[in-house]
Amino acid sequence: MINPLNPRVESPREVADGPDPGRELIPKEQLGSTDDCGFSPFSIDEKPSHGSPDFARDIAFQKITNRVEGTRLAADKLGIPAS
Repeated sequence: MINPLNPRVESPREVADGPDPGRELIPKEQLGSTDDCGFSPFSIDEKPSHGSPDFARDIAFQKITNRVEGTRLAADKLGIPAS
């Protein structure tokens, strides 16, 4: 759903509508979303694909924010509370 190697920020709708094979295998009440890390938003090392370290940090936080909002949208769609 979120690609930490690509600086393009996925929209909350893309996150909510993204492929999720778990939906077919896991009861919806047990589904969750998490960051699979990969971005190190607190690191100040140079990110070749993202430009400056500050830009990489901003992108990481935007992606995390949109993941959280996308999770809320997906939970609403499935009729379960988002926590």
